[in-house]
Amino acid sequence: MSNFFGVKLPWAKLADCPPLVRVVVFLLVVVVLWAPVALPLYALASRGLLPGGDLVPTALLYGVFLLVLPRWERQVRGETQPWAQIGFAGSRALSRGMVAGALIGAVSLVLLAAVQVGLGWAVLAADGARGVELLQTALVGALAATAVGWSEEVLFRGWLLRELEQGWSPGVALGATGLIFAVAHFIKPLDAILALLPQLVGLLLLGLVLGWARRIPVGPGKTGLGHPVGLHAGLVWGYYLLEVGNLLQTTEAVPAWVTGLDGNPLAGLLGLTLLSGLGVLVFRWSRSSR
Repeated sequence: MSNFFGVKLPWAKLADCPPLVRVVVFLLVVVVLWAPVALPLYALASRGLLPGGDLVPTALLYGVFLLVLPRWERQVRGETQPWAQIGFAGSRALSRGMVAGALIGAVSLVLLAAVQVGLGWAVLAADGARGVELLQTALVGALAATAVGWSEEVLFRGWLLRELEQGWSPGVALGATGLIFAVAHFIKPLDAILALLPQLVGLLLLGLVLGWARRIPVGPGKTGLGHPVGLHAGLVWGYYLLEVGNLLQTTEAVPAWVTGLDGNPLAGLLGLTLLSGLGVLVFRWSRSSR
């Protein structure tokens, strides 16, 4: 028996349990530690008494996740360097991976826009952001994209993918992680779920691409989170710049399902083609570098 935040259970034996059992136990530990503080915060938010509203307990949930994760790695797996196993493979490897991934992601969105303009499916918007306004949008988008990239990649490719790989084949673990990643974006009210439904295939494909990026070697026998974080952030930043900066305007020369429903490339044939090409590139990179 070992003490895990005051709870005495045979934590080390969890390493031999099926992957989904470990995932459920981990999430239960996080929720049990988070709920006593979060529920009063939600009550305050519902009455308009909490600055930031639901954002505060949501951020707290992720904070608890980060607090539990290294302790879980030490006591369940016996890891002496939990963050290295999670994917923090050194500052140099992380930096190089992030830069490479971000460039690929951003260039991919630029290529997507160039194809649309070149084929006459879109034009540069006359009322789009320019000058200082565009720079401000780019900086805000870069910060937001980096935050999204790190938070989602530590959760899905740092913890979940590795957890499922301890008991499942690499292919099954990758597919399951991609599916969970896609479905997690639909934890919303029913009307929002229906609106997002066309993005499901794109989100699943994106999850697979990011999973392959996680397997790109950064040293002998080492992989890291730099490539998936950078790629994720680069794609989010490029989309943010095009959407919030209002740089493109569709000409409606082709149906919306070609360029993306509601302007979202994940819900369009062109965006799915781009992700498929990225998938081939990243998959071959993850295999040929070994």
